[in-house]
Amino acid sequence: MRSITFLSQKGGSGKTTLAVHTAVAAQERGERVAIIDTDIQQSATMWGEARESGGPVVATSPAAELPTVLNAARHDAMTLCIIDTAPHAAPDAARASTAADLIVVPCRPTALDLAAVGSAVEIVTAAKKPGVFVLSACPPRAPEVEEIRTVLTEYGLPVAPVSITDRRAFARAVASGRAVTEFDSNGKAAEEIRLLWHWLKGQLT
Repeated sequence: MRSITFLSQKGGSGKTTLAVHTAVAAQERGERVAIIDTDIQQSATMWGEARESGGPVVATSPAAELPTVLNAARHDAMTLCIIDTAPHAAPDAARASTAADLIVVPCRPTALDLAAVGSAVEIVTAAKKPGVFVLSACPPRAPEVEEIRTVLTEYGLPVAPVSITDRRAFARAVASGRAVTEFDSNGKAAEEIRLLWHWLKGQLT
């Protein structure tokens, strides 16, 4: 079993959005997926409760209990765990990062989001685990996206080649307990998420 932690030290980065949509994309490609929601806001948990489709399993857990929950996931023959974390919770973020095989740091293309990246990178470095950036909630065709991408490369972590565009399909899908690959299977949002999962899977291996 492999695990991916979605980590951000700033709220509104698109962390939970990426976590749940990626989880479904992975499940559609044959993974047995569990989402572990360590955020006290429990957004991923509420999404899971609204779902009518089978899986992914969503478990709510304090970060301190992650080893126990991950062991239970292995016992249940899960092949992938997606860990969603709370922003501004450094001790919990450190625990979730240490438990991961890969750490994903979402970043919106704004100056405020970029300013928060450094603290996230410090957590990745301390965990001694591979980390990557994903540009999220990007305005379509905005020059800022490539500008931020260039700055992110200076931190020494890979940047996902696919940027996730700010599309209404993401919010509409989540509101109904679905992912974009289920809400609009042939849409651009679904295509971006599938490409992201394909790339993340390559980073895991």
